[in-house]
Amino acid sequence: MSGMQRPGHQGDSKRRLQVNPDALRLVPAEKREFWEKLAEDVEINIASQFGMRWTMLATLTVILATPDETYEDVARVLNRSPGAIRYRRQAMIHLLRDEHSAVDRVEAYRSDPKKFHKYGDYAQVAEALEHLGYFDLPVREQFALAVPLGQPSKSWRGDGSSAALAQRKGRDGSLREEVRRLLDEARNYNTPS
Repeated sequence: MSGMQRPGHQGDSKRRLQVNPDALRLVPAEKREFWEKLAEDVEINIASQFGMRWTMLATLTVILATPDETYEDVARVLNRSPGAIRYRRQAMIHLLRDEHSAVDRVEAYRSDPKKFHKYGDYAQVAEALEHLGYFDLPVREQFALAVPLGQPSKSWRGDGSSAALAQRKGRDGSLREEVRRLLDEARNYNTPS
């Protein structure tokens, strides 16, 4: 499908491959070749900085972004996924509003970085906020700064990059097991119990 595009739409990034959650069906052998070739053509576009360590400059860029910017705009500048930008921005919001145990997360990370490594993002955002002097501002001003960036819809939670990669990593084993199960089911379909 890499050569196929709709007329007038070059590289339409809004068009995504949809995942069908229904149970797998066996595809007849004569049609299987087409679907196997199709699977080879599927590409996942991942930001070049995906999974890379965040620099303080990148964290400051997210914190200093203005509410009229979108997660996608900032993601494009930093070569990150929009979901990663949203996570950092939400950490900033939670810290400034003292919500969702954000301050406790930072304190836990600072007390034992190895044990609480999953809170490292919050700790870096907190460090940036401290250096910017945001925690010294009156609470009213902190709340005024704690605003999310623009997003495509109210329920949007990222572009699915992490989920797609996680699915791809675990897909081989689980798909193999599902095929085995379906084959066993098909073999035993006409067998009397």
